[in-house]
Formats: sequence, structure tokens, C-alpha cells
Amino acid sequence: MGDTGTVALQQQLLTTSGGTRVYLVAEPPSEQPVSAVLMSLHGTSSTAARQALLSGFEQLAHSASAVVVFPQAIVPVRAGYEWDPGQDVDYIAGLATEFLNRPRVPHGRVILTGMSGGARMSSLFASVHPEFVQAVGAVAGLRSPGGVVRRPVPILSFHGTKDRINPYGGSSTQRWNESVPDAARAWALANGITDPPTEVAVSSTLTRTTYGTEGQPGEVTLWTSRGAGHTWPGGHLGLLLSLSLGRTSKEIDATKSIWAFGLRHAGDP
Repeated sequence: MGDTGTVALQQQLLTTSGGTRVYLVAEPPSEQPVSAVLMSLHGTSSTAARQALLSGFEQLAHSASAVVVFPQAIVPVRAGYEWDPGQDVDYIAGLATEFLNRPRVPHGRVILTGMSGGARMSSLFASVHPEFVQAVGAVAGLRSPGGVVRRPVPILSFHGTKDRINPYGGSSTQRWNESVPDAARAWALANGITDPPTEVAVSSTLTRTTYGTEGQPGEVTLWTSRGAGHTWPGGHLGLLLSLSLGRTSKEIDATKSIWAFGLRHAGDP
């Protein structure tokens, strides 16, 4: 991602109808134009700070003049927080409005990303408020839109076939009752893409499945990592987390890929 300098994350507050909410943000210097706004949602039992550490997205504030926002969910659970659609859809919409109304921001939408529960929340938010979303980057948690979407939302998804928390083939639980390929297909159909996908075996352990053509509004791409677990591709886990969450794919970098994908769709209608 270019220059490896950093910009410090700042904790800030947003007042909503449900109370005062906390989030972290990294911004380029005030004299620089903003390239885009990216919001990255943490997983269940995680926090905004841990999502920043996992993804490394805050580096984009320095290297790419991006505003990078890490919202924090509202429901306390174990050592972190969990997203509550009833309250957090409005919270994320409020945050998006806060940053998109700033004069330095060139595009009227945000690049929305998430890990696990944050990817599920990103999927939900994009289906409810597609007008706010430039593109979605869903890691280990893509869900279908659940109906008609008012405008096409480009989707980039990453999932490991050995994910034990959100199984690639789905499970019997209500929150995870469809496979990841089925969720990608549902997004393609919601985006108006009815042609069969193009599937490319990049290696023996990495496959790219794409609905639509690269750069097309509403394109949907799923990266499948054979043997990978509940992890962020290109990220780094300690030994104990690796033992519980599984292998991390090093064949693709989710952070760089999501950023490039989001920028590619900056001018979508």
C-alpha cells in the first residue's frame, strides 16, 4: 500500500437517538484531499481497536489519504461487543452521514468492510441502505441481501473452506443457514446479474468466482481459500489464535484487495 508511515487512531463520539457511541478514526492531514471513506466493522466479541489491528486499514490514512473509521457495536459480549441490527443500522448510517457530509470527501458513499459478525452486519446494512455503500468487502461472513436491493452494490467476499465458526457450506443455525456461494449468488441476482459466474483456479488452494465483469456495477466476487479457517487473508495471528481459528491464507491480501475493489467502483451510479 505504498508508504508505510502511520496516522494515529483517534477515539471519537457520535450522539445518536440511542445514546452516545464510540468509534475510532484515522484521517489524513487537513490540507490533503480525501480519496475515500472506508468503514471496517469488527467481529462478534471483538472491538474497534482489535479490528484496526487485524485489518491494518488505518495505514490508508497515511498512504492513500483515506478516512478510515472503525465503529464499535453496542451489545457487550465476552471480551468485546456484538452488532444489534435494531440499533446499529442507524448508528452506521449516522456515522456514514457524518463523514460523507464533510467537504473534503469526493464520493457520496463509503467502502464498507467487516470480519465475521462485522461482515454479516455489512451485508445487512448494504441491503437496507445501498445508497450509502460504494462497495462491500466481507471477510468470513457474507450473507445474502434477503430481497430486492434498490441499487446494485459491488460485493467482494473472502472465505476459508475450513472455517469452523461460519462454515463455508452453511449450518443449521438461523444466523448461518446458507452457504457462502449461495450468499454470493443471491447478491448477484439482487444486483441484476443473471449470467453464470466465471470461476478461475488461481492455485490449488485459491479460487476466484466472479459474477459480472470486473468493474461492472454490482459485480460480485468470492475468493475461496481451500483449507483456510476463520481468518483475515494476509493477516497475522498468534499461535494460540491460529490453533483455534485455523490457517490464514497468504496467497491474497484482503486489506489491499478490498481497497482496490472499492476504488474501482467509486464512480458507479
